[in-house]
Amino acid sequence: MVLNYCLVIKSKGKNLKEKIMKRLVFNFRNGAIAKNFKKLALVSMLVFVFENCLVFNVNAQRHRGGEGRHGEPSWHYSNMPVRGAYFRDVPHGSVRFYHRGHDFYFREGLFYRPYHAGFQVVAPPFGLRVGILPRACLNFYIGRIPYYYYCGTYYIKREGQYEVVAPPVGAVIESLPQGYETVYVDGQTFYTLDGVQYKPILKDGEMWYEVIKSPAR
Repeated sequence: MVLNYCLVIKSKGKNLKEKIMKRLVFNFRNGAIAKNFKKLALVSMLVFVFENCLVFNVNAQRHRGGEGRHGEPSWHYSNMPVRGAYFRDVPHGSVRFYHRGHDFYFREGLFYRPYHAGFQVVAPPFGLRVGILPRACLNFYIGRIPYYYYCGTYYIKREGQYEVVAPPVGAVIESLPQGYETVYVDGQTFYTLDGVQYKPILKDGEMWYEVIKSPAR
């Protein structure tokens, strides 16, 4: 019964919890709760189940790309442009950088570079610095050094900014951007992107990706 009720709650959305709580307050003011404690306990339990169903559903979507695509390396960035994608204009609000004789534009974790009459999504050069990173970036440590990762690019914090650096060998990230290549060696699967090689590994029951080769660029 609880499981069926949980499915009903999920199907009606998050506003149902607010309706339940408002109903509880109304009943309390009219003395109904005091007369029917068992009903209160049941409703409280259903609210608890509802909250846990939402948490489980969100976590499941996060690790399955929202569409049951568990195991796809690009699940987290599946809605973002691939490396090499071409645009007539850069996104509104992009920040322009001049680095080693070239212009780059940065917006929401992606880098763009002038290409023909438009702009192309590219891997940023090492040493380029930005002032802010996307909120969804992954933070991890290699030794005592904190790294930040987002959509195929790695950063360290330096002088109040975030500098693009070579992916550290041993880094484990949850997803790769689209545009990676799949390589099979002796029955094992590997992925390459921007010259970096990744090996899929299991972490907490989920598929993550470990940097095993990191050439400079």
